[in-house]
Amino acid sequence: MELVWFVLLTAGLFAALAVLRNERRRRARRAATVELTVDALGARRVLADGREERVDWDEVREVDVVRARSGPHAASGGVLMLAGDAERGCLVPLDRLDTTGVVEHLVRLPGFDTAALVAALDRPAPSRTTVWSRAGARPG
Repeated sequence: MELVWFVLLTAGLFAALAVLRNERRRRARRAATVELTVDALGARRVLADGREERVDWDEVREVDVVRARSGPHAASGGVLMLAGDAERGCLVPLDRLDTTGVVEHLVRLPGFDTAALVAALDRPAPSRTTVWSRAGARPG
């Protein structure tokens, strides 16, 4: 009888782990970037599930580097967060920094320090580093 309980508990544990693993995969697929545009106006990202993130450069209040080793952005190493207000912002996967030209636009932000960006990118995951904030900006 004890063996039956052990088998039932073990099977339940494996089933629960499988459900969690599948949920993580589903979230990662939904959060995948299908389109990313960075231009003189701002940044726009379209996700696989149809959601859209957008922020104009004059709305950006803070720039953070989030290094990840798990979660939906682990494959790209993390994200660059372009934070506007509570309604607007955009995540740029770290493995797309070079191809999007986002850094060329960041250096135009008043007082942006590229050395702070490089240092944040070199930090081991998991980490979150604010590399720039707009003077006088209130938290969104």
